[in-house]
Amino acid sequence: MTSTNTPKAFPLNLPEGDAELLLDELQTRLREGRRLFAEVGQILAEIEARGVRDLYGYNSIAAFYEHVARVPRAEAQKVASRALALNSRRARDGTSIDPVAPLTGESASTGALAEAGIDRIVTVMKRLPDHLDADERLDAEKGLVELAAVARPRDVTMAGTDLLARHDPDGKPKDDPEPKRRRSEFWLRQKRTGRWDMRGNLDPETGARLNALLVPRAYPAPGEVADNRAPAERRGDAFSEIVDLAEAGPDIPAPRQTAERAAEEPQPAQPSEEPASHPKPTQMPPQGRHRGDEGVQAATAAGGPRNVAHLRPPRWWARLSRPRSGNPTQPQKPLTA
Repeated sequence: MTSTNTPKAFPLNLPEGDAELLLDELQTRLREGRRLFAEVGQILAEIEARGVRDLYGYNSIAAFYEHVARVPRAEAQKVASRALALNSRRARDGTSIDPVAPLTGESASTGALAEAGIDRIVTVMKRLPDHLDADERLDAEKGLVELAAVARPRDVTMAGTDLLARHDPDGKPKDDPEPKRRRSEFWLRQKRTGRWDMRGNLDPETGARLNALLVPRAYPAPGEVADNRAPAERRGDAFSEIVDLAEAGPDIPAPRQTAERAAEEPQPAQPSEEPASHPKPTQMPPQGRHRGDEGVQAATAAGGPRNVAHLRPPRWWARLSRPRSGNPTQPQKPLTA
């Protein structure tokens, strides 16, 4: 079957074989597109001056352009920054804000500069030192604009680097904050499968000490039978051995308690001077209650204070004693580090 799709004629109806005419038409369209895009930047700068929140309810001009032009956020931020750097505008108090690169904005309005070259010129102008006067800044910008009209963006970058090296060889002073002391971090969590996943970020000393404990115990098992464990499995077994040794040690610290909990510990009751004439018989606590309920009943029977929050078991014990719903056979999940 013969296809009926015939190639359409060139929209401009240009004669074939005229390469110069094609190139001229391409450059004309590019220049016109850049000029129109520069006008878009001028409109964005005017919207910013009038207040984008008051006009359209957006927090920033970049967010406004992102939704109107339907472009990614990174591109919207780049277009908004370029528009504010090339065009003068008024602040909310009525003062005028001069553009960062005025000559670049004038040349961009004619369509002579591409967006990539404009961004490089603006970057260089922002990094020029403050001790340069207005004439020196205009001369530096003029040379970059003339180069960007005929050269590639990488050439503008090289020229800008040389310009900064001449006017500011030492560069802007950078803040030298005090080195921040990083503390060791360790995460441990239990997966749904019952396995444990851990990761951490240790200081050099602690990491070296842990490595010194792991390395001797992670060697392949001696003997005639080959050790089929992978290196990671050998390190896992070594870590388990270290945990066993630490757990069997006599100096294991008890669970820490906060100062608030320690202050709320119940004091032993003082013996009453007058003996009770009719002591109440004690009753066995009903089944299914926690150990903390026993203490609550005893405090209530002895006429103690009604606030018995300090007699409740610690959170970690409550988590151990509370049954998990859904899977009664699954082991209880203790508190993770």
